[in-house]
Amino acid sequence: MTGVQRRAQLIEVARGLFALRGLDGATIEDIAAAAGVSKPVVYEHFGSKEALYTEVVEAEFNRLLAVITEALGADAGPRILIERVAYALLDYIENHTDGFRILVRDAPPSQPEGTFATLLSRVTSHVEHILSKEFSNRGLSAEVGGMYAQMLVGMVAMTGQWWLDARTPDKATVAAHLVNLSWNGLTGLQKDPELRHMRTDDPVVLTLSAVLVRDAGGRILLVRKRGTSKFMQPGGKLEPGESFSAAAAREMQEELGLSVAESELEVLGDWYGPAANEENTFIDAGLFAYTLPASNGDPSREPAAAAEIEELLWMDPAQALEREDISPLLREHILPHMLAGA
Repeated sequence: MTGVQRRAQLIEVARGLFALRGLDGATIEDIAAAAGVSKPVVYEHFGSKEALYTEVVEAEFNRLLAVITEALGADAGPRILIERVAYALLDYIENHTDGFRILVRDAPPSQPEGTFATLLSRVTSHVEHILSKEFSNRGLSAEVGGMYAQMLVGMVAMTGQWWLDARTPDKATVAAHLVNLSWNGLTGLQKDPELRHMRTDDPVVLTLSAVLVRDAGGRILLVRKRGTSKFMQPGGKLEPGESFSAAAAREMQEELGLSVAESELEVLGDWYGPAANEENTFIDAGLFAYTLPASNGDPSREPAAAAEIEELLWMDPAQALEREDISPLLREHILPHMLAGA
């Protein structure tokens, strides 16, 4: 072997032994024997076991960091980026198991705080930027994005460490369920989640606001848009630079003729799922609620179908859930949540 080839061989052999036995458990004698060389050859290339270990760790650190950076660097929305990062980590674990075992085990002398912790800190800074922008778009405090970035990265990292040994279900299924929890939350979990970014027929994602309009008697207002068959809540797509709450207030005026201030809207959260009337289309929806005040006979304070709305329907929530012609958002998220809290 040339010197370069021998060095690469020693790193590869050492990676396997360090993964199996750790820094303290693997000796220079073990590494030399496994590589078929004498101890002086190992010392000639690296000087010490600690220096060899540091080089192995740095190589794996840079490999995983490059994988995660590439996943975060894609031109995609935040949900797809979360998908890509979760899948990329699990893919690295599957294909570079020894490297991951080393990263999560012993810290080299050059990084006493821990290599994996250092890596996660860098990833978190990327995720924080993504979440802060998303929080701002939804009318929430951008400052808390850093806290949620820590939660999200920690959840993915801990799941990866569990999957290192479990290896079941497969990585795509685990990643899909990770995104299901992190994106939809416990109240919006989908039964059979899947990774959208891995589909060959990439779906269209519509970013919109939806408003659950209620009256004093507890009924909810359903609307059906012209040329469609499903009933849903009033709402529509965000205009460029528009926040979720601003879009909700605008759509209330355009679709129902109601003048509603953003401050009058109650934030219900968000939801990601299939669209009601379009094939291979998903919606990323900011959800709000609005309780209609008494009109006292003033028709201007009563909702009226306008713009693309063809039909209005007031219904009891339990009766609405029994209908077949309601949107997935109503059936899978809003109505079950309402009835569970009733």
